[in-house]
Amino acid sequence: MPDGALNLTLSEEKTSRLAEEAKAAGLSPEALATELLNRLLDDPLASARPATTAADYDGPYVGLEEALTDFDAELDRRLAARDA
Repeated sequence: MPDGALNLTLSEEKTSRLAEEAKAAGLSPEALATELLNRLLDDPLASARPATTAADYDGPYVGLEEALTDFDAELDRRLAARDA
């Protein structure tokens, strides 16, 4: 790869979307792609895969219903202590 040059292959759908977004932004598709890649590379969290499973998180996994039940109980406890 020569300095500053990079060849990318996008699907037709992605190429079309890039062209539409670039036109709306008043940029060439290449300029928009460069801007988007620069943003991605400048943001250390942008390229991190989002957590999608319990194993992706630190600590034990707690289901939503259980977390909400615990939250409600703790809220009730704190409100009762404040009113006492």
